Amino acid sequence: MAEQVTLAQVKEDLRNRALAQPLDTPSRQGRSSAPWSSSRRPSMLVRFITNQVTVIIGIGVLAVLARLIALRTANDLFIDEITYTNIALNIAHGKGVVLYGQPFALHPPAVFGLFASVILAFRLHGSTESMIFSLRYVDVVIGAATCVLTYLLVGRAANRRVAVIAALIIAIDPLVITYDSRVMLEAPTQLAVVSAFLLLAIAVGKPVGASSRWRWLCAAGMASAVVFCMKETFGLVIGLALVALMLTGWVVRRREAAIVLGIGLVGYGICVVTMGLSYGFGVWWRNQFAGASRLVGRTQLTGFNSPKVHVSIVSRFFADLPTFAVSYLILGFGMLAALGLLVRLKPWKPHSTTRAVEQPVLVLVAIWTLSSAAYLAYATLLGTIEEQMYYILLLPSAISLCLWFGWRPSPRCRHSSDPRSHQWKKAGVVLATLGLLFDAVGWVGVHSRQDDEYRQTLAWEAVHVPPTAVVSATEDLSQFLLPRGIIGQWNTISELKAHHVDYVIVNMSLVDQGYGLADSSFVRTLQQRGKLAFEANGVTDNSLRIYDVRSITGASP
Repeated sequence: MAEQVTLAQVKEDLRNRALAQPLDTPSRQGRSSAPWSSSRRPSMLVRFITNQVTVIIGIGVLAVLARLIALRTANDLFIDEITYTNIALNIAHGKGVVLYGQPFALHPPAVFGLFASVILAFRLHGSTESMIFSLRYVDVVIGAATCVLTYLLVGRAANRRVAVIAALIIAIDPLVITYDSRVMLEAPTQLAVVSAFLLLAIAVGKPVGASSRWRWLCAAGMASAVVFCMKETFGLVIGLALVALMLTGWVVRRREAAIVLGIGLVGYGICVVTMGLSYGFGVWWRNQFAGASRLVGRTQLTGFNSPKVHVSIVSRFFADLPTFAVSYLILGFGMLAALGLLVRLKPWKPHSTTRAVEQPVLVLVAIWTLSSAAYLAYATLLGTIEEQMYYILLLPSAISLCLWFGWRPSPRCRHSSDPRSHQWKKAGVVLATLGLLFDAVGWVGVHSRQDDEYRQTLAWEAVHVPPTAVVSATEDLSQFLLPRGIIGQWNTISELKAHHVDYVIVNMSLVDQGYGLADSSFVRTLQQRGKLAFEANGVTDNSLRIYDVRSITGASP
């Protein structure tokens, strides 16, 4: 009995001590039964935001550096850069959306307006060459922003590690950087596309019918309108994705998908009306009809399917394989990953028995990927296909592939056959590591070599070619870049003699591919009867040559 009394007293004493002990004593720190108590929420929220900001800044800085280093020498000038820079200059100078005095309505004007705004804001001026290199910085920043938004989008469907890997792939992939480092339409339009899908992903996380959900949906619609007003091929992809959402009712309600698509089309309609009022609906229609004819494959002026082009997509694939191997693998397996995500999620089943309701972002990304793949499959087989068009599919494919390896279903929706096995996780880590390493090696190879044939040629021409010289430009670029002399396009000996030509510029890559004015027989004549005055070698143009033909034409030396 005495032992029982003693034990009761001990228990009572311990209970009193526990009640008297302050809540913030060291013995209770880190073991609170309410980890999300109001006293801890601010510090945890600050820590979360700080970590997010740190990761975002890190991704952005890495992406900018990956594109910024060797910006002038790693990627030679491209004909589209000259076209788009001149249009932007005309807009900045108040001449409108015109190219060499003619209205330009082949592409919507939104990106040209963006470049023009940069020209005005930073008061850029100089030759076409210098303007191109200045505007390249715009796409560098935009490409880095796309990497950051990729991280935020993937983070809504997977953990932070998977999101970081997806962003890193896009940050250092050589094929992505190739078009993020040139004054082209792809990078700004891709930023608008990923913005639209990120806004959709945020919207589906809000309660149905909530005002905040509708605000995000409207924002996604406005981002879609921007896509339509930048480049129609990307608009076609986002339109296909929204139509799929509208027909299936997956991810968002059919009415919501229709409203997002409607806002996008209304925005594009406003753009069309503006262009029509600016230079006439007839001009707009003729340009759009020509573009649509190329899109469906009726007219094959350029691209791998053109009968005039002597290089096939397969030969180009193998030629670029050492640099773009990982990019090509992502393109192929990303489509399979998107299909795999749909098969696992089964969004066509009732929501009560499917995991699609748990991870709508996965379904959204899969539909985006397959919409891009559908367009490119048609373009590759029947339409006009050019190398830069695969840029459209690379981003969603990379995201789908990362989500396939890195996603885990929520605990309440797991089944014995569904969770990712340890083997899949290990395979994903190994493949991601190898892919990033290979891309890093490819990046070093691209940015450590000199691929600036036109830049070298212009520098040589400024010193060695007299200002009054007559120059025949048998390729597309130099006629718009050379600031001096009499420039023409003559590709026969009789024409060279008739115009007393002094120099002929030949791009051997275009000769081999069937582009440009010069053919192999004309080049052989220049080699036999002329004099090679200058040659610049690189990856893009193979060999850019200037022949002195004064001995052929009898022009004064």
